[in-house]
Amino acid sequence: MHETALMTNLLAIVERAARDGGGGAVRVVHARIGEFAGVNVEALRFAFEALSPGTAAAGGRLECEIVPLRLRCRSCGADGPSSEFVLACGACGSTDMEIVGGREMEVDYILTDDEPPESGAGR
Repeated sequence: MHETALMTNLLAIVERAARDGGGGAVRVVHARIGEFAGVNVEALRFAFEALSPGTAAAGGRLECEIVPLRLRCRSCGADGPSSEFVLACGACGSTDMEIVGGREMEVDYILTDDEPPESGAGR
């Protein structure tokens, strides 16, 4: 289960951010995870619950935003969600596509006790 290794790295990022931001307890970790990243979100949540005690994220919650797969046509530059490019580019018919979104896994923002929830802190 590579989600445990991913969560270990994510919690290291959270620890560093909490320390650099003044040491407040983490309430929310908001992660963006591409639907093509090969990450099982439920396993990642389980790893968060198992590994966060004893860290700055203890008692906090993990929010996961799923980022849809996006493709770009290398022939004409058309860009859009994968549903618009089932087998070929809808604009020019080319099958020469590249993935431009949906593979990421990143911490988008972290909210701590010393930040109001509506602040969008860390963005």
